[in-house]
Amino acid sequence: MNLFLIGLSYRTAPVSVRERYAVAPAQLVERDAKLVAEARLDEGALLSTCNRTELYGAARGGDLALEHMHRFLREELGDGSAAPAQIYELRGGEVVRHLFRVAGGLDSMVLGEAQILGQVKEAYRASVAARSCGPVLGRLFQHAFRAAKRMRSETALGEASVSVARVGVALAREIFEDFAGKRVLLVGAGEMAESALRGLREAGADQISVVNRTLGAAVELASRHGGAAHPLEALPAELARADIAITSVQVERPLLGTAELERALDQRRGHPLLIVDLGIPRNVDAAVAALENVYLYDLDDLEATADRGRLHRAAAADTAREIAGEEADHYLRWLAVLPHVPTLRELRERLERMAAGELARTQGADSERVAQALIAKLLHRPLEKLRREAEQGASLYYAEALRDLFGLDDGEES
Repeated sequence: MNLFLIGLSYRTAPVSVRERYAVAPAQLVERDAKLVAEARLDEGALLSTCNRTELYGAARGGDLALEHMHRFLREELGDGSAAPAQIYELRGGEVVRHLFRVAGGLDSMVLGEAQILGQVKEAYRASVAARSCGPVLGRLFQHAFRAAKRMRSETALGEASVSVARVGVALAREIFEDFAGKRVLLVGAGEMAESALRGLREAGADQISVVNRTLGAAVELASRHGGAAHPLEALPAELARADIAITSVQVERPLLGTAELERALDQRRGHPLLIVDLGIPRNVDAAVAALENVYLYDLDDLEATADRGRLHRAAAADTAREIAGEEADHYLRWLAVLPHVPTLRELRERLERMAAGELARTQGADSERVAQALIAKLLHRPLEKLRREAEQGASLYYAEALRDLFGLDDGEES
């Protein structure tokens, strides 16, 4: 079985391209099923986060499956806007090592972020629900989870873990050194919004409003961490009051454009507004950045801030990469044996039948005699094959294979 991966990430494509290939969580199951059918894969799974969209495939075929995966990414998920250089492809062991690094947060914009593991698990659950995940990808994901767990428990990477949302808060803090007295508007109530809210509280923000499509989710988040909850209809009024707005909602098109911001600016009387857009696709139209007194930052802008926090996690990351490599090798050994499992199973079943037949034939005999008879029966065919090959002058390969398979040079009895 061959493993393939194609995708694009923050390392290869800007957010303006990535957002066109993003897949909403609610669409993952449907897209997984289509991926397997249209790319003609035996197994397939989609991973889509704010920083990457990746297609994982397992197929008995070779380059043809990869071609179909490229077509699916280009035509089914995106609009063809990604340049060839922005799309990467991996095969075999490279796929395994890449996924393990991704799950452990080693390939994230924010080195060591914990949120990515949950997103990888979400991708796995969706592929299981779509029945697009079989034994090869299923075991691959399970090994990735184990590798990520080891990275966090055996290194200091987990102790210093941060998230994209926390980096967004750090960016806001670089502009506003002190959050005291600043009005903060949080648009969204998901995992990223909660991470941002925790960071805001720790940074000293004490006036936080949460706006969300579902008021109940906003109320729940605000009640857990403090703040006021509002329905989405209150967004214009809250924008008019806020000093800082952090957005992280799932949208198909920008939630805020120049028209909405201009109406808010009319009420602000020249008071500046900082917007940190953590959404993918983006929540705020890029044209908003041209408005006077509006300072807009998106996911691409966070990379510089994230880089400043990498150094103290670099040593832990080196050890984590070693763990990822060990776990990848372990999985690849299993994958290499997989095609031979039917042969091994057949061999075991044949040996069991031979042993049962010999025991039945020698009923009442002493155990040593039974053992000798069984050994003779088991060795008869291999030794005859070895003798025939010796007559043809080609016995060396078979003799070495027997020594290796049965560990004759190990000096151990088992």
